[in-house]
Amino acid sequence: MKRVVVVGGGNAGSIVANKLSKKGLDVKVIEPLEYHLYQPGIIDYALGKVDKSEITKQTSEVLSTWIKNKVTKVDLENHTVNLANGEKMEYEYLVISAGVKSSHPQGFPEWHSLEGAEEIKRQIDNFEGKRIVIGSYGIIKCPAAPFELSFMLKERFPKAEITLLNPVVSPPPIQKPMAEILGKRSHENGINVIRGFKISEVRKEEKTIFSENGDKVEYDLAFIDGQIKASEEFKDLTDNSGLIPVDKNSMKVKDLDNVFAIGDITNIISPPKTGAIAHFEANFVVKSILSDIYGSGKTRFNGDAACAVYTGNGLGSFIYMNYEKSFALGPNKFFANLKTKFGNMYWRTIRGELL
Repeated sequence: MKRVVVVGGGNAGSIVANKLSKKGLDVKVIEPLEYHLYQPGIIDYALGKVDKSEITKQTSEVLSTWIKNKVTKVDLENHTVNLANGEKMEYEYLVISAGVKSSHPQGFPEWHSLEGAEEIKRQIDNFEGKRIVIGSYGIIKCPAAPFELSFMLKERFPKAEITLLNPVVSPPPIQKPMAEILGKRSHENGINVIRGFKISEVRKEEKTIFSENGDKVEYDLAFIDGQIKASEEFKDLTDNSGLIPVDKNSMKVKDLDNVFAIGDITNIISPPKTGAIAHFEANFVVKSILSDIYGSGKTRFNGDAACAVYTGNGLGSFIYMNYEKSFALGPNKFFANLKTKFGNMYWRTIRGELL
């Protein structure tokens, strides 16, 4: 029986593990956390639209097999992973889906963890000011996320002055359909978008954010998404971006036929790092491993990603993107409802029961 070691039991890792386990493979998932977080639901939780129980479940509820531990090193030469308890685990196939860590610039709450979500919710619930600023540093998971948060905060605080600081002057061509809808909805929602604003300094005592060009924006409440990179234990596998380089059509690491990286930890930044592309990457890797074992022929991953995003006032948009093309639909109420209701479907998808 072929052994597959999956490092990380998040969205992508859970799909790979559950689907391969059902095919009779010996799957070992290494995951240190006792709970699984539905990250796209964080915004709903922070805005009080869902309870914490709707965006978290025990890891044992979503994984068919699970080892509570942490990987400290990946040894590609010897086909092993080192664990925090001193054990070494051999693999025949390795899937690295450990996610990323975000910096916490100037003490702002982290956007993609449960602890960060709870702090964001607390600050929103206690907000009594007027000026809200949303921004980001460097490479973030998804460029739509700051827009989505801005739209939802404007819905919650219609009299607030909301400013979105975008470090990118112009989006890459593949993202233009998405950028056009988000830009249009920003204008319609009365949100001030400042493009090319690269944050250089935050003076929290003065509640002022400065750009590299010397511009400044004042705030009463600010949420700044930190730059992402792989955790320290994967540093031997990363490139200058701090992420693991992969062949985008095979998801293989260093051209090794038995080592894959998927999800946020890869150096693929377009399509953006959404749960949708992690899901499609996971499905692709499942097929690739089974194909390699049973000799059913090789396939190529084309970067498929599709998701719904909130665009404010009860509306949402649908965005599709791959390596070559993209389109965006909406906004309308249907896509907003699709985003909301997918939270219930999510738990079935990561168990390998759906999609």
